[in-house]
Amino acid sequence: MKISTKSAILLAITAIVSLGASAMRKEAYDRSRIFWDTDTKKTLFSNGNYARMIQLHDGRLMVAAENGGIHVIYSSDGGKSWTPSQLIAPNPANVAECVPDLLQLTDGTIIVGYNPRPHQPYSTDRRFGIRCRRSTDNGTTWSDEIFIFDAQHTFADGCWEPSFLELPSGELQCYFANENDFTSTNEQCISMCRSFDKGITWSAPVRISYRQWTRDGMPVPILTPDGSEIVVIIEDNGWPGSSGFIATTVRCPIEENWTGAVVDGTSPRRNKIFATQPPASHAAGAPYLRILPSGETVASYQGNDNRNSTNMDVMNMSVLVGDSHARNFKGMTQPFNITSNEHSLWNSVAVVDTGTVVALGSIGQVGSGNRIDMIKGYPRKNLIANFGTPTIDGAASGDTWTYPKGYQIILGHENNTRRTMDFLYDDEYLYFTAMCIDRDIIDDKPDNDGVFLYLDMVNACDVYPRNGMYQFFFDVNGTVTMKHGADLEGYDAGKWIANDAADFAGVKYEIKKALSYYRIEAAIPWSVLGEAQAPKSRLMRADVSVRNRHESTIEYATIVDTENTSSKPNSWSWMGLLLMGADSHVATTASDDSLNIACPGNGLVKISSRHDLSGVELFSFDGTLINRLKPSGNECTIDTCNHVGGIVRVSFADGSTLCRKILLSQ
Repeated sequence: MKISTKSAILLAITAIVSLGASAMRKEAYDRSRIFWDTDTKKTLFSNGNYARMIQLHDGRLMVAAENGGIHVIYSSDGGKSWTPSQLIAPNPANVAECVPDLLQLTDGTIIVGYNPRPHQPYSTDRRFGIRCRRSTDNGTTWSDEIFIFDAQHTFADGCWEPSFLELPSGELQCYFANENDFTSTNEQCISMCRSFDKGITWSAPVRISYRQWTRDGMPVPILTPDGSEIVVIIEDNGWPGSSGFIATTVRCPIEENWTGAVVDGTSPRRNKIFATQPPASHAAGAPYLRILPSGETVASYQGNDNRNSTNMDVMNMSVLVGDSHARNFKGMTQPFNITSNEHSLWNSVAVVDTGTVVALGSIGQVGSGNRIDMIKGYPRKNLIANFGTPTIDGAASGDTWTYPKGYQIILGHENNTRRTMDFLYDDEYLYFTAMCIDRDIIDDKPDNDGVFLYLDMVNACDVYPRNGMYQFFFDVNGTVTMKHGADLEGYDAGKWIANDAADFAGVKYEIKKALSYYRIEAAIPWSVLGEAQAPKSRLMRADVSVRNRHESTIEYATIVDTENTSSKPNSWSWMGLLLMGADSHVATTASDDSLNIACPGNGLVKISSRHDLSGVELFSFDGTLINRLKPSGNECTIDTCNHVGGIVRVSFADGSTLCRKILLSQ
């Protein structure tokens, strides 16, 4: 066939464009994503605001909230059940005790701080202030009220929102928003008082941040996991171009400890938390900040993400994950599914157990009061598959997947339509399961309900499909389709290519449908994925998406921050996928026999295993890094540095990890 010069040029350009499209590697997504579990949602207080949670040294969860004074409750079963509310700080006459925060110190002392707010008519004998109470018997009894600070007696010149931090030196710090110094303007700064006797007496305040003519507010401090910086998240309404508060961090080196210059509006130590700049109208106030055992940070705020109004009365809670320096937050999720006329305000997050994130929000409508709800979320940086062989029958009867009940991936919390997925593998197959709540299953359309599974076997981290990348669709009608990425050269480079049925005839697929859900189980031979054997030593990438067909619309449930489209799968944004060794698995209880932990005394913890260790980290229960070792061989001893317990994270030479909670004998 004769080709014109013009056609030849066009073909050459097409080939170049296709070739370029198939080789656009990007840096892999570098943050955990949080999967919220609607089965853990629970109302803690029928009325109240400003709930804050910690995990005590004995493993119990403790929550403080304001509700006609400061109340506390406890849970000994991870939040499934709670004790009756205990009033520890009743309201004095014509004063409301508000906005509690709580912390358990290294020696076991529990501190609960709060904010007295006088009612009108104001008088000089009733001032806005910061107070605390202490318990030295694990919350059984509480001290009398302890004075920390007093501001003026009027609302316009008060002080607000205490939050605490204990430094490794034993110094205890109380941060709060302060209008006391600005009686002729509407300005506000962040102040901090120090205690060197575990909260019994307190210093005069020092100013740590102030942006002229604006209102820094609602501080929450952490010490970075490497111990190098004090970081305080605040709400800041002074950013140019913004019409509301923006979640912001201010910071200083721990060696300086706020003895240097105040962080002003132009300081390089003042930063928005977002990795991607939010729109100018974005509202992100009332922030909170905690640390994950991985060293990453997790922040929450109230804002108008995905809301049709900028009115605070309908703001929702948003949660993001940042790096170990509390920067570049992304992976925004919203834990609570609320209606368009509801709000979730004055929220907080806690990190408990071996890394579970608990979101707490004051949920209600204008004029109706708020209830306080909690929900658990599970941060995952990589997906894993344990070694095992399930029965592929769609029933999941007695099969053991990598996570209990197959709940490694949990989607759909934003509309209360639960979808869960998990993996397993053996020498012959990669196994995949999904269970999807669906009260209107559609199986007779060209685009039926079903689940997409995407695999990047070579960790290509490409924008376009390429060799080594695969797409499967498990249709609720019981059929499977498969596509693969094209080679790097040729007209089809950078495209998904549909496979003939004969190419994936070895794929086993079973589906079980009921009135309100469907469950799928699949076994994909390694040979279909271009592998001669299970690639145990290789990082792969994976993504999932659930298609929910309605009569006139289609919606998708996806993993947060995956940028997967029909022509650009963007595998760099997918989650990493690792195959665990045939003799290793995720530790969920202390009965795991691949790791032995003993406490010989003197604050030491001895760790041994059948497998070689590559790293051991000890974190406090609030996520602060206590100690770190890089052992050689299969045993080591780590010092708890005078802590009574914490979370031990053990990394093995094969790349797997286990986490255990420890509590030393008193």
